[in-house]
This record gives sequence, C-alpha cells and structure tokens, in this order.
Amino acid sequence: MRTDIAFSSDDSHRFLPWLIGMMVTLAALLLCFVVTINSWVIDRHGDYTHNITVNIPVLDSEHAPSEETIGQITSALEQSSGVLTVARVEPEKLRKILVPWLGEEMSKADLPLPVVLDVTLKQGVTVDIPKLQAALSLLAPGTEVDTHEAWVSAFISFSTAIRTVITMFAVLIVVSIALMIAFTSRASLHLHKKAVHLLHSVGAEDKYIARQFQHEACMVTMRGASAGCAIAALGFWGMGFYMQSLGNPSIPSLAMGKTHFILLASVALSCGIVAWATARISVLKQLKQML
Repeated sequence: MRTDIAFSSDDSHRFLPWLIGMMVTLAALLLCFVVTINSWVIDRHGDYTHNITVNIPVLDSEHAPSEETIGQITSALEQSSGVLTVARVEPEKLRKILVPWLGEEMSKADLPLPVVLDVTLKQGVTVDIPKLQAALSLLAPGTEVDTHEAWVSAFISFSTAIRTVITMFAVLIVVSIALMIAFTSRASLHLHKKAVHLLHSVGAEDKYIARQFQHEACMVTMRGASAGCAIAALGFWGMGFYMQSLGNPSIPSLAMGKTHFILLASVALSCGIVAWATARISVLKQLKQML
C-alpha cells in the first residue's frame, strides 16, 4: 500500500521495531514453554493413567522374594481382568530412574531395591485396585499397588498453574505492545499534523487517513515481531539442544516441533493484527478531536 505521509522521517519508524522485537521474543519463548509443558503433561498423564506399578519389597538380600513368588504375582496380574501386559523392571533400569533423586553414588550403592512390575491396563476397563492389592498381599506380604493417582493429580495442578501464569505474562506483553502502538500512533499523528490537514483539505476521509497509519503500524510491528519470533525459535532450539545433551528423562524435551512453528507464525501475525486494530481505533478517535 502506497502511503501519502512520510513516515520514514519518524523516529518510531527506526526504533519501534527493535522494542517490539525484544518484547515478542520474550512472549514467544514463554508461549513455546507453554506448548512444551502442555504436550509433556498430556504424555505423562496418558502414561500414568493406563499404568500401575506393583512393588514387591526387598528388606535385605536374605529376605528377597523368591523367583517363584515373583512368578506367582506376575501370573495373578496377567490373569486379572483389565490387565494388558506385565513387565518386570530390570534393576539397572531402576537404578537409572533413581539417579535424579538419589545421585550417581547413592544409586550405585548396595541398596535393597524392591522388585518392580510395570503393569499396563486395558483402555476402557476398570480395575478393582483394593481387591487386587489384597490378592497380591496374600502372595507376598507388603506388596504395594501404586496407581500414581495422587502424584498425577498434584502434577497436573502444578503444571496448570505454571501454564496459566506464563500465558498471563505473554498476554500482558501483547497488551503492552498494543498500548505502545496506540501511543506512537497518536504521537505520529501529531507529528504529521500538517500532512493530515492537507489530505483532509483535498477531500480525504478520516478512514482513508487512518488506513495510512494502520498500514504503517502493521508493517513496523510485523518487522519487529517476525524478527522476535525468529530469535525466539533459535533460542528455544538452543535450549532444547542443551537439555537433550543432559540425558535426564525427568526433564521435558524442548525440541522444536510443528506446533511450535505454527505458534510462532501465529504470534507474529497476531501482533500485526493487534497493531492494525489499535492504530485504527486510536487514530480515528484522535482525528475526530483534531478535525
């Protein structure tokens, strides 16, 4: 769109994209974290909803459950309605799981680790956990059936609070950009007051003049927002690469995915739309007072 107002002489034309770029970078990074956490929560919720863990206690090496007892418990689980598969967690794998919690040295210590059975449940089938617990306790006293219900509930509540707070910060940043555009549009309107009066004197309507400022605000914002989203993508990819190098399964992966790229494109486009609408409203309101 060709503009009849020399916006290139306006200082905001040079500095505003940098400010918007920095703000959009922060907002885009926050929203990428929200998408990652949301995906991680969904995956973990699915894993723990259809899985239970059976822990057979080992007090010491002299009182370890026999292979016959473990086999009886495994058979009892496999014959239970609603159970799909039963798999024994190897001691080495169990030690690796405990590394983030106990440390490398403690995990290698000669600790009496319980025998852990990972049980996958059939979808849509309800398992009577108390009845299963009672039956397994008869085979090996002290056996516990962990449904992870309390942990999953607390985990979901905490992650929901985190996502809500992060989203609120991102929304506040976008609102701040809108207020910044409103202020700069009004300032630019006063700066180009003579040009506006000239256009109005030759028959230009308020809507036509407002479109000049709308286009400029949208283009300036899109330049800054696009650069900000690109920087956010590089930053998030770098953090994801670092997280993967740690090799810690308890930390969510920050790998960039299709959803992240769609989100970043949506953020840039949304900022342009917000700037377009904000400039239109503020300029039209100001023109009514000026002319």
